[in-house]
Amino acid sequence: MYRRLSLRLLCLLLTLALPASAQFTRDNAANKKIDEAINEHYLATDFDKAEGVLTGTVQACGDKCSPQVIARAWMYVGIVRGSGKNDQAGAKEAFQKAIATDPQVKLDTALATPETQKTFDGAGGAGGAATPPAAPAEAPAAPAGGEEEGPGGMKCTPDAMEVQTRRPIPVECASDEEAAGVELRYKPFGGDWKTVKMTKKGEVFRGEIPCNDTKSAGDLKVYARAKDAAGETIDNWGSKNKPINYTMGEAVTGEPPAFTGEAAPARCADSAECPPDFPGCGTSSNRGNVDWGGKCENSTECKQGLLCESGVCETAPSCESDNDCSTGKCTEGKCDVGSDGGSASGPYPKNWLGLHFAQDIAIIGGSNVCGEDGGYECYDAGSRTSAYGGPPYPGTGIAKGTALATQRLLLSFDRAFTANFTAGLRVGYAFSGGPPAVTVDGTTGEQSGKINFLPFHAEARLTYWIRPLSKVGFRPYVFAGGGMAQVDAKVKVTVFDCSAPDRSGNAPPADCSSGGPSTAPGDLTTRKVDAWKKLGQGFIAVGGGVVYAIKPQIGIQANFNFLYMLGSSGPVLQPSVGVVYGL
Repeated sequence: MYRRLSLRLLCLLLTLALPASAQFTRDNAANKKIDEAINEHYLATDFDKAEGVLTGTVQACGDKCSPQVIARAWMYVGIVRGSGKNDQAGAKEAFQKAIATDPQVKLDTALATPETQKTFDGAGGAGGAATPPAAPAEAPAAPAGGEEEGPGGMKCTPDAMEVQTRRPIPVECASDEEAAGVELRYKPFGGDWKTVKMTKKGEVFRGEIPCNDTKSAGDLKVYARAKDAAGETIDNWGSKNKPINYTMGEAVTGEPPAFTGEAAPARCADSAECPPDFPGCGTSSNRGNVDWGGKCENSTECKQGLLCESGVCETAPSCESDNDCSTGKCTEGKCDVGSDGGSASGPYPKNWLGLHFAQDIAIIGGSNVCGEDGGYECYDAGSRTSAYGGPPYPGTGIAKGTALATQRLLLSFDRAFTANFTAGLRVGYAFSGGPPAVTVDGTTGEQSGKINFLPFHAEARLTYWIRPLSKVGFRPYVFAGGGMAQVDAKVKVTVFDCSAPDRSGNAPPADCSSGGPSTAPGDLTTRKVDAWKKLGQGFIAVGGGVVYAIKPQIGIQANFNFLYMLGSSGPVLQPSVGVVYGL
């Protein structure tokens, strides 16, 4: 019975101990920061910096560091405060935290002054001396990011395996740390180290070694490093000195590597033999030799498997169809150079916001403009409240032409469904609208009400982009749409007034308003009025324009609308300028 109980207790202790040891994934990184704080900052008498690094390390540890490492950090905080700043009260507080975390923590007597040693002893510290922080090596430091480290806590697939040559190698990594980004580094047999920036998908990071670098048989070395938002390496899979090995071979027949839940990429063609329509051939013969990270003006300058994004050769995005690619071409699961010859391309923003200023230009004309059914609202010149009721002598006309009308400030939102097609909205507010339009009772002929200017603008549109949204430089487009708006245009005219005494002071003849023979227009009093043409309040529109993209996600837009106003109908031209930004 006792033997069974002992075995159960042993199993329980082992079960509890295993996760405890496995969870301290940040000990290695924390010890490096402690050594940095002492060797670089404390010994340089930058005590505030040293203390900041140490306390920051404690905070970053959370529950991912062992009590021994946290206690070590607090012990050195006490040394910085006591021996460096001569703050024994602060040192005692730090020592107490260290001892509470690990009662067996040792003091680094090589750095502690006699007063600081007494403070440590007074706080209840144990005897003996701590292992001093590792001094920097005389040799040049290894590059940051796990160059000298062995395998870390990050898990990546595929692990070391045999891979058939000329196959892309999809690599997928997951880390328990809060990684802001992951870099995959690899070295083809007989080649140099190269880097792929992995992209996050769900909880994992993905990257792919292109088949251009898997052509040679032999060991392909690879490792990955995860970095936080500050660029510090927080986790790794292998290292430059202890990489993971993929053995490349022409005769390998095993299952090819693939991302989780996806089919393996097709094998690329041998560059020596590339018959038409063979998978992986495509445009490889038309591609340049600029490697990942190199500067470029278009994708044809980049090696196969790369595209020119914002002036730099980057790994081509994965795709399932041509519509997934800003280049308009998907080849064997990767975006490829399109029919435009590979101008600079890349993933395009899906959501576009804009701010625009528009000027309305009405196309107007007519005769007897201030008369009944003349189609204009007439007010005394310079007034917005004194309507001219007439009647005027008939015949006052406006020649067919254009007139500056209202202006409007617009906000736009467009959603990209492909790199060449968007649907969007424009909303805004119009300025310089005219005075109210007067309505007349059809039976009595008397004024029955007023209709105020509608300042609000709402518009929906569908747009086709002749050059894709990912392109820098000029991106022309055409569109169609419609919505709600009112356009008011003002023209100054002079009328012969039949409602006022003539030049001799006599009442105008009875046939004045109808232009009868007894009325001589030259004898009538003239009157200056503002004739307002009011168009809308609905419209349909077609037009086009161009965006000059300074960068793929920001540009200056020049737009030209041709509107046909509905309600009070008539044509309107509407040029606008603005700025657009893609998210």
